[in-house]
Amino acid sequence: MLDVFRTASKTWIVRLLFALLGLSFITWGAGDVVRGGVGRSPAIEIGKTSMSAAEVMAEFKREVERLQPLFGGKLTPEDARKMGMLDRTIDSLIARTLIDEAARSLGLAATDETILRRVASNPAFKGPTGQFDRDVFRSRLARLGFTEDSFMKTERTNMVRNQMVETVAAGIGAPVALTDPLLAWREERRVAETFVVKDESTPLPPAPEAAQLEAYYKDNLSRFMAPEYRALTVLLLRPADVAGGIDIDEAMLQETYQQRLEEFSTPERRAVSQIVFDEQSAAAKATDLVTQGKDLAAVAKALGAEIIDLGTIEKGDLPEGLAEAVFKLSAGATGQPIKSALGWHVVKVSQVQPGRTRSFDEVKKQLEQDLRKEKSMDGLAELANKVEDALGGGATLEEAAKRHNLKTVKIAALDAQGRGPNGKPVADLPKSDQFLDVAFHTEQSTESPLTEVPNNGYFLLRVDGVTPPAPKLLADIKAEVVATWQAERRQEQARDKAQKLADRIKAGESAAQVAQSAGAKVETSKPFVREPGEGSALPATVIAELFKAQPGGVAVAPVQGGTLVARLTSVVPFDVNANPAVTNAARQRVSQAVATDIADQYIAALNASIGVKVDRPQLTREE
Repeated sequence: MLDVFRTASKTWIVRLLFALLGLSFITWGAGDVVRGGVGRSPAIEIGKTSMSAAEVMAEFKREVERLQPLFGGKLTPEDARKMGMLDRTIDSLIARTLIDEAARSLGLAATDETILRRVASNPAFKGPTGQFDRDVFRSRLARLGFTEDSFMKTERTNMVRNQMVETVAAGIGAPVALTDPLLAWREERRVAETFVVKDESTPLPPAPEAAQLEAYYKDNLSRFMAPEYRALTVLLLRPADVAGGIDIDEAMLQETYQQRLEEFSTPERRAVSQIVFDEQSAAAKATDLVTQGKDLAAVAKALGAEIIDLGTIEKGDLPEGLAEAVFKLSAGATGQPIKSALGWHVVKVSQVQPGRTRSFDEVKKQLEQDLRKEKSMDGLAELANKVEDALGGGATLEEAAKRHNLKTVKIAALDAQGRGPNGKPVADLPKSDQFLDVAFHTEQSTESPLTEVPNNGYFLLRVDGVTPPAPKLLADIKAEVVATWQAERRQEQARDKAQKLADRIKAGESAAQVAQSAGAKVETSKPFVREPGEGSALPATVIAELFKAQPGGVAVAPVQGGTLVARLTSVVPFDVNANPAVTNAARQRVSQAVATDIADQYIAALNASIGVKVDRPQLTREE
């Protein structure tokens, strides 16, 4: 029964659903990628549909770009291929094309009216008024490289695919005879008495004899290794290296102020609410009610209309015509009906926040700082080019630094975490996430590429020496090895002590009496489930043992600083009828898993009946 809760991410149907999700406009996916190739045999053939290798690789590239944010922008196509993303892309294309072929054979199609209604209800295309805005629609399509025709075609295809998937999985529910026993098993809870025998409750063993210590050291060499260290020469290019030659005069500041005037200007903003009517007569009636002293809420209630709160907006947030009228109203005023493409607007301005432009004197210091920084970075880029030219001409790192009055820094030893042999962080390293990565991926006696430190210059380094990982000499770390050996022996003593206490509980003594005799305190656990989540109060090994036991059963397991002894006190069965929310959610999950299995079989059947051919060698060459 546990199989119904398994991860289904590799099934055809889940790939299909991800494909549909990726194609939806809200996630700004690709357009219709399933088109016949030209000039080369197809890389994929599915029924009457074929795809070229270029089309498959274009879809793969889009998938890589879509996932870039999840990998911090560092996901390369090569890494993606190693992760199996190309294969998943191929599977996704095949799954949704099989659905398309099946839909065509059944004569399924989406009507123009249905598509238009779907597009009009899409939040991505709504303007400030909350209604469909054609200008917003066209703007967003243009930004994504869609024409109206190509987008509508894509939406039509997606809608039919969704209908097919929903039809296959519709109405499928797992039987109660399957879900309820499984739910009762998963949701059963147990309670235990626990106490900890602390390591420190046993005496610290004496230091081992020399021969015993030597043997322990040799058997555990991997625990006493020194990491790889690298000796570096680092050339830093910082804004201060060029700042001395930068002059900022009043004229430059004034010019920059004028260029950035919009940045220092806060436009007038107004808190606006409105009622939109289809008919002018209804809008006029609303205005009459306002004139009689009724507020907009009372007017809306009287006319059975809805108030649309636009929030605090700027003039540019409103359509032309409506904006001019609204921004002429005074605070608290309700204007005359205004006609727009959406209907007749009766608008109330409840608050006005006047616009303001900060003066030159107010921002002069900021302008000077920004301008100096900007020119420093420009000068730094020029200096970086000169340094690279010098190195390209055969100069050493030191020679290039001397030629341009720069300093190099010598680092005698640095590990991959930025620490020295003393275990402390090496001072004055460039504040860049890339520095250590560059340092440990540059070969010995080789200079790294010039690398930018965001907003703080550049660095370039040479690896002067590499000290590979090696065991620390016993003579140098004798105290550390002795302390480790003693701690392990102490832990063993505490475990032996805990096991003897557990045996006493098994023999019939109470956990409270046994714990008290050992100077420990008994605590009662919160009810726990058989599959604990992160941060569980009890170790997983103890939970597993207690779920095998009857009340009175005892389990022992190591914990931080000691050994835990636990005695099962009670079993709390799960009542499916008393917990309807949990029960219904679980039944739904199992039903979805069953539906996934059935839909998976449907896709497999389509694969067999329609036929799929994939030219893997061609796709490999295309990589």
